[in-house]
Amino acid sequence: MGAYDFNFDLPPGETYVPSADRRRALQALLPKEPFALAPKVTDRGAWDRWRDDAFGRQILATSRELAAAPYPDYTDAAYLDCLEREDVTHINQVLPLIRKRQVAFLCAEAIYDTGEFIPLIASDTRQLATVRTWIHPGNDLKRLNYDLKTIEPDLGGLHFAQNLALIDFVLSPRLPADLRALIRTEVNRRVLAPTRTRIESGKDLNWWIAVKHNWNAVSMSCLAHTAAALVDSPADRAWWLAFAEALVRNSRDGYADDALCVEGTGYWSYAFMQYASLAELLRYGTGNAIDLLDEPKMRRVGRFPARVELQPDVFPTFADCALDARPLNWIRLWLDNRVGTVDQPTVPTTLDPFAGMYLQFADEPLLWMFRTRAPRQPQTLAQPPELRTWFENSALLICRPGPATSRRLSATFLGGHNGVNHNHNDLGSFTVVLDGKTVVLDPGAEVYSFRTFSEQRYDSPLLNSYGHPVPRVAGKLQEAGAEWRATVLLKEFTPDTDRVVLNLRGAYDVPTLKKLEREFIFDRRGAGSVTVIDRVEFSAPAAFESALVTLGKVAIEGSRVRLTDGSASLVAEVSVEGAGLEITTDTINQPPHPTRVALRCAGDVKTATVRTVVKPA
Repeated sequence: MGAYDFNFDLPPGETYVPSADRRRALQALLPKEPFALAPKVTDRGAWDRWRDDAFGRQILATSRELAAAPYPDYTDAAYLDCLEREDVTHINQVLPLIRKRQVAFLCAEAIYDTGEFIPLIASDTRQLATVRTWIHPGNDLKRLNYDLKTIEPDLGGLHFAQNLALIDFVLSPRLPADLRALIRTEVNRRVLAPTRTRIESGKDLNWWIAVKHNWNAVSMSCLAHTAAALVDSPADRAWWLAFAEALVRNSRDGYADDALCVEGTGYWSYAFMQYASLAELLRYGTGNAIDLLDEPKMRRVGRFPARVELQPDVFPTFADCALDARPLNWIRLWLDNRVGTVDQPTVPTTLDPFAGMYLQFADEPLLWMFRTRAPRQPQTLAQPPELRTWFENSALLICRPGPATSRRLSATFLGGHNGVNHNHNDLGSFTVVLDGKTVVLDPGAEVYSFRTFSEQRYDSPLLNSYGHPVPRVAGKLQEAGAEWRATVLLKEFTPDTDRVVLNLRGAYDVPTLKKLEREFIFDRRGAGSVTVIDRVEFSAPAAFESALVTLGKVAIEGSRVRLTDGSASLVAEVSVEGAGLEITTDTINQPPHPTRVALRCAGDVKTATVRTVVKPA
């Protein structure tokens, strides 16, 4: 991403323009007029049922709170200041607020239909139209968009376009004609026209068309919703939906064949909700003729939260993921609640589908409000958690406690390669969860900055392997790129234990490294334990160390390390064959400031085995 994503030209004879046959087929299926997943404000039977609902009351209160605050400081001056200081903090704060105002005012006005928020919608839209570019400054480092030398729609501009299109569609009977004209002018010149020109020319194509990560699904969904709701010509609407239908398959291919979202838990919510949103738009618009979720892989992707949940509401934090990341309730429930489908047997759930909604993307609440069977009686899959989940292609192991385990101990173990989307250099990383608290952890994403998606990405100790519980070999960290990988040498699963051995030799650029294997054993018996064994061999003596990473307090007692985070406490018993043992700590100077506990061979070694046994204290 970032520094490594570039616009491109198609070779002669290739095109992304949807075929005339596909456009005609879709046009025959789609409504003759613009459409969206929510009805117009004049359909009071649909909207009035939300007036006395908790969500309706919440959205009204939120809208009034936002209305009382000034319009966020999103101006040309703020944009230039961000570029000059190379600091995206301010922009990253104001853009979500603008989107939240768009969505909240739309929903509140449609539900209550009093005219209270129409002036605010109008003034916000006119203010947004005054800025020179909707492109995030982090995506415009050379000021080409700001200086109007080009227009390269990004996620920010695409989300604005979609929100405005849905505002126009739903509230069209209430909006002034000049405001509707302004929406069409701005969305067309900033998003639709430049994107279509590139597609039809095959030149300077936006890189997100072809990538296999969240940008693709989000972009295709935004374009499709924008065109469906705002474009008057049936032929042009069919053009856009055929284009999105074909190209969103790039994001589908971005999931591993085992349906792992390699971008992490947080990006699963963002990417899959957009894929599902486009799928639902096509299914609704074509009268169920097209369903992009009616395929085995994407149904497995839709079950990702259940497959990686370690303990109730505890999820892995690999890749660019917040430490408290939890999948959005509504999208993790989607397969079991969408209109006209029942994926597998379900039971009622107490999960509130509206809790935690971003409320920045207008299609998000509208999908749940109008495209679920019973929006206030959600269902969930009737299936208890398994002892483990093994993602074969990605070499990710999720270990859960057994029914007779006396403590709630869970763990993860990760292999794969260092070239995945939102990659961290973390091959061989493991985490340990005790009673709902991740005590040995992957520290997750850094606070995004200009560096995060640049060529200096791995200068960050949170993103390189230093900030992960993996070996440092001859003083060197793991390398970045898909060619640097771990291979599975052995896996054995029983009701009592899970055992996986990885070859980590391929993760390090150390010519003298002859062998590096990491064995991981999860034991469910008694209170449970996690054992990690590193076996290393060099052709010439070199330094070697393993590591633990924690946000808890660290107490070193000889060869024992006690890690305590709140009420959860683990003890790691460390032993070394082939050398003495040194244990030191280092606080990483980036939020959340985790502590790295180095488990180091005393002096250089030719061969050594470092064994770490982690148990509840």
